[in-house]
Formats: sequence, structure tokens, C-alpha cells
Amino acid sequence: MKTTPPTRPFRILFVCLGNICRSPAAEIVCRAALAEAGLDGQVQVDSCGTASYHTGSRPDARMLAALERAGFAYGGHRARTLRRADAAEFDLIIPQDRENLRDVLAVFPAEAAAKVRPMSEWFPAGETRCEVPDPYYGGAEGFDDVVQLLRGAAQQLVHELIRKELQ
Repeated sequence: MKTTPPTRPFRILFVCLGNICRSPAAEIVCRAALAEAGLDGQVQVDSCGTASYHTGSRPDARMLAALERAGFAYGGHRARTLRRADAAEFDLIIPQDRENLRDVLAVFPAEAAAKVRPMSEWFPAGETRCEVPDPYYGGAEGFDDVVQLLRGAAQQLVHELIRKELQ
């Protein structure tokens, strides 16, 4: 770890389609992992959606229930839409699936592409999926599955931040 804090916190943005399921869950789970590692003051997290139809909404009630079952607390998140300015404001942008990755890259200037990395890069060893599945049209088990997948990915992400970004 660095002996002197950075001039500003490292900023991470999680992205999904509507910002009511996967990306707010990633934000909440990652925030908890950062706090557990003692990094909550050095890293800030946020989330957004590539589509605007849920802007201002709370996360899906089924996702909030899955997060609660897993021991995570809702922090008042309200959905927002991806902005071109996010490319400059965030150090790392993490889309949850390939479609959102494509949409983010279409919105951002080309020079921001290096900041965009899919969530699957931090999936735990042995995970065969290549993206975070969208649980919206399924039952509670899909939301629970996403929370567990994000929990493992958040732990890997925090370990990487400690090794590479915050040294």
C-alpha cells in the first residue's frame, strides 16, 4: 500500500443495462469488499445503466432482497444513465456483459477504451461464464446467483487494486 494517500480516490463505475439489478449490486458488493479491506477512503464506486428507462428508480426489489439475504445493505442508490463525462471522471469502467461493453465503448471517446474492462476479468477461478447474467426475467435464484458471482469478482478486484493501483 502507498504510504501517502492519492490526491483523489481511485474511482470505479459499474455498468449494466438499466442500473437496477447487476450494476447497483456490483457497486454495493464492491463497496463492502473495499470497506473490509480498509480501502473505502481510497476507492469510490458508483454505477449506471446504458439505457435511461429506469433513471431515478431504486434497484429492483428482488435484487435488494438477494443482497439482504447475502448480508449486504442497500445504501440509497438511484439509477442513473451513463454519460460521456464518465469516461474522464472514472479510472475503471466495468460493464457487466458484452452488450453493455459494446454500448460503453460506443459512448466514450476512443482514448477511454483502456479504462473499460468487463466484469468477467475478475470472476473466480473455475467460473465458466463470460459475463454477469441478467436476472431480471427470472426468479429469486437468479438474483442470488448474481450476488454470489459478484461477491467473488469483487474480492478479486479488490486484491488487484491492492496489488496494482493502490501501491
